[in-house]
Amino acid sequence: MHHHFRSKEISWLSFNERVLQEAANVEVPLLERVKFLGIYSSNLDEFFRVRVATLKRLATLGDRYKELNIPNPVETLKQINSIVARENQSFNKAYNQVIKDLAEESIHIIDNRSVPTQHQNWLKDYFHNHVAPRLMPIMLKSSAKLPQLKDNPMYLAVRLGKKNGTGRPSHAIIEIPGDLPRFAVLPQSGKSTLIMYLDDIIRYGLSEIFLHLPYDHFESYAIKFTRDSELEFDDDFTDSVYDKVAESLLGRQGGFPVRANYDATIPAQFLRLLTKKLNLTGSDNLYPGARYHNRKDLIDFPQLGRSDLLYTPPPQDAPKRLKRIIKEGFFSALKKKDLLLHIPYHSFLIFIDFLREVSMDPLVQSIQVTQYRLAKNSFVARALMAAAHNGKEVTIMVEPQARFDEGANIAWANEYQRNGVRVILGVQGLKVHSKLCLVSRREHGTLRRYTALGTGNFNEMSAKVFSDHLLLTANREIGADASAIFEFFERTYKAPKLKHLIAAPFHLRDFVKERIQTEIDNAKNGIPAAISIKVNNLSDLETINLLYDAANAGVKVRLIVRGMFSMITGPDSPAPSIEAIGIVDKYLEHSRLFLFQNGTTPLAYLSSADFLPRNFDGRIETVFPILDGKLRKQLTDFFEVQWSDNVKARILNKTLSNRFRKPKEGEEQVRSQFTLENQLRSY
Repeated sequence: MHHHFRSKEISWLSFNERVLQEAANVEVPLLERVKFLGIYSSNLDEFFRVRVATLKRLATLGDRYKELNIPNPVETLKQINSIVARENQSFNKAYNQVIKDLAEESIHIIDNRSVPTQHQNWLKDYFHNHVAPRLMPIMLKSSAKLPQLKDNPMYLAVRLGKKNGTGRPSHAIIEIPGDLPRFAVLPQSGKSTLIMYLDDIIRYGLSEIFLHLPYDHFESYAIKFTRDSELEFDDDFTDSVYDKVAESLLGRQGGFPVRANYDATIPAQFLRLLTKKLNLTGSDNLYPGARYHNRKDLIDFPQLGRSDLLYTPPPQDAPKRLKRIIKEGFFSALKKKDLLLHIPYHSFLIFIDFLREVSMDPLVQSIQVTQYRLAKNSFVARALMAAAHNGKEVTIMVEPQARFDEGANIAWANEYQRNGVRVILGVQGLKVHSKLCLVSRREHGTLRRYTALGTGNFNEMSAKVFSDHLLLTANREIGADASAIFEFFERTYKAPKLKHLIAAPFHLRDFVKERIQTEIDNAKNGIPAAISIKVNNLSDLETINLLYDAANAGVKVRLIVRGMFSMITGPDSPAPSIEAIGIVDKYLEHSRLFLFQNGTTPLAYLSSADFLPRNFDGRIETVFPILDGKLRKQLTDFFEVQWSDNVKARILNKTLSNRFRKPKEGEEQVRSQFTLENQLRSY
């Protein structure tokens, strides 16, 4: 069966390679290339902590993996290792080029061996006052057991010896502190800007740290662990979700290592000592690397006021029409017509304006919101707490299992409760991934509902980078549907009955089947039929088979998929007529959009859900229709602009070779995100 599908892990690595292509592309602004290197690394860390960890567990099942309808995990792990090794070479090449290009711009990354004389006093002070107090080395003794090293930090493995070679060397491990910036900008002198990795500042000060030991020669090598981070929950209904998450966050630090990166120049004997001490048996966990690890920190590389080396930021002001709405007031504007925001082409701050109006409006009775990931000092949370202080009844469904944001969400839950906000902490057995905000307002003696439905999180920080859609509507039936979903959070034994919204895990699978089947039936009856889908991930086998069937029945199927893509496309695939592209550019494509031709009455839907089994079966997701004809046209135009991209679109073919789609002869260049920036300013 597997010649019809590919492993989602392998397809995900292909997506991350598209990120790496941006880092290597000299036409991308230089500091953005640095950031893409960081994003690639951060992605890869999460991939190992979650996907590889899961595969390693599955590999222990022997032949039983066949029952799960997945490719052989042992084979997949082998493929992953060879792809990661190949991509690692590309990464190093791109990184070295970036370092060279930064130097051309008089930005130099220096190490502990090349600190100019005029900077040495500053560096000694910085080390002594800020770095040294945080360093507590652990000496490696052959008999003593080493404490378990943590997952997130990096470490320096240090070999202490004497320059004259006498005596036995000692060994130590130092945790690189995570509460200091990874990059320090040295005081300006002359035209050059000098930057140092924190690792090298520690290397610079090793003699001060080990001052009282009889050594004068220090060698140091970076090491880093990536642990299994899939949170394990048993189905013990007596434990509160809060306790489970808190407990398993501790467990995450103790997950088994799925990857140990080490500086490849480390002497073999020292490496053997470390692997023995750390119980790292088996070479499949060991990945030789370069001098620095945790390159995800490149995401926060100093910007040095060099806006000439960055993309222009997205507009923070609202287009004229939206300014009028904000001035007039959202409630009266929404009674006239729905509002669709295309973020970040429209600023997310417009939604903050909406929440501010809601929090102060004397007629608003209650606000209900789902929370998956919030910004660190969230404006959204502030507005909701202000609403509670203003006497509104505020209820927030906080998802305690938002991966890697679990701790933050528990902290928010506590903060909300201190501020008079009612918190529902998760739904047993399901993740709440819907992006819903429901406002109930007393108008002329009855309650009128206003609903905000999004494809992405209510998060003003990620909204600067993630491309999403957000619908604001006063439609009464959509309001009633949203209310039924919030009611389900309170009484989870009763599936919500909905008129317009489609909710997973109750109706989404059937909805997708019915919509695709309608297009198949139309095609068979000679009626033009088409399906255009934009998602982040597509690896649900049932949906893939349906799309194969649709294409083979004559339905025009077009797919824009950012990440995992388990379908096989191209000339000798199960459905040769299916076309698929993936776009990686200035913004991270995140919106989910489904367009169905549906005979003569086209349908457009936005969604919080991707097409992965978990979105259909294990999460609360919301798909919502765009009922206003003008807004539907906006979305159709949005898809067409992206579909015509011939600058940043990669063709998703059988081999996932990440070949760029080039303009045909006489065709104009279309870089969809740039086109949309101009086009959507007029909406």
